[in-house]
Amino acid sequence: MAGRFEIGKMVIMSIKINDQVIPDWAIERQAEALYENVAKGMPGKPREIITMSALDLAKERLIDQALMAQESRKRKYQVDGVELQKRIKLWLKQNGGKKAFEKINNPMIKNHEDLKRELSDQMRFNQLLEEESQCEDASDEDAIKYYEERPELFRMEEQLTASHLLKMAKSEEEFDQALQQVEEWRKRLKKGEDFTELVRAESDDKGNDGNLGTFGRGRMVPEFEKAAYALEPGELSEPVKTQFGWHLIQLHERVPEKITPFDEIKQKVVQYLTERKKDKIFEQFLDGLKAEAKIDEVSGI
Repeated sequence: MAGRFEIGKMVIMSIKINDQVIPDWAIERQAEALYENVAKGMPGKPREIITMSALDLAKERLIDQALMAQESRKRKYQVDGVELQKRIKLWLKQNGGKKAFEKINNPMIKNHEDLKRELSDQMRFNQLLEEESQCEDASDEDAIKYYEERPELFRMEEQLTASHLLKMAKSEEEFDQALQQVEEWRKRLKKGEDFTELVRAESDDKGNDGNLGTFGRGRMVPEFEKAAYALEPGELSEPVKTQFGWHLIQLHERVPEKITPFDEIKQKVVQYLTERKKDKIFEQFLDGLKAEAKIDEVSGI
């Protein structure tokens, strides 16, 4: 278990980037926010190791943000007042309205002026990002090469289209009664009763007339998936028990595995590769800012 974020006896130093100081408490807050995601990428690692990794990542992000803010101020980017007001209203709406500043517990945003400053900085960051990541779009040749070298990314596994009848149950007694009901439904269907009409009349899941649409592996609970994939189109399953109750599954279609044709996916591949190019260019730009900056750990802040 990774446990929760705890500093323990670790000493966190503040960081000075040129003339700007990021206090130790800001680094700690950022690391705490990142801790859960860092832990997911380090399964089985001790809490102390995960905490140190979260702190390192927090420092890196805060340094990047500080350098971007400093560079944005140097360039004197203008902020559109109308767009800023729209963003302020949206932020307030998404974070609790008039009580948003009390609810979010963000040390950097304690009042309306703090919010205005933070959102203005974000808008300037976006201008800097746009200016320093300009590049030509990825070519069709780049997209074809990426597509051909990674067929697994474009493979669509076999999928099923099916409907089901459900009798819900929770207790052992309810499961026994539900099984009897589902067995009775199955007899009626075998005698020619219409599946959809029976769903409408008696199923505990009448949504979309019991039609589950098209789904692949991993979308349904294991017992349901195993039973569904064992069927042929038009076939009716035996009663299937899951955590929800007892089901009957009717398979409509098996959609074979296939590789998505390049022409269908081309624009998305080009867009993805172009964004990667932009990210790389901007990372190089940030590396340049770091190389020129004076960055030190300081205490007593």
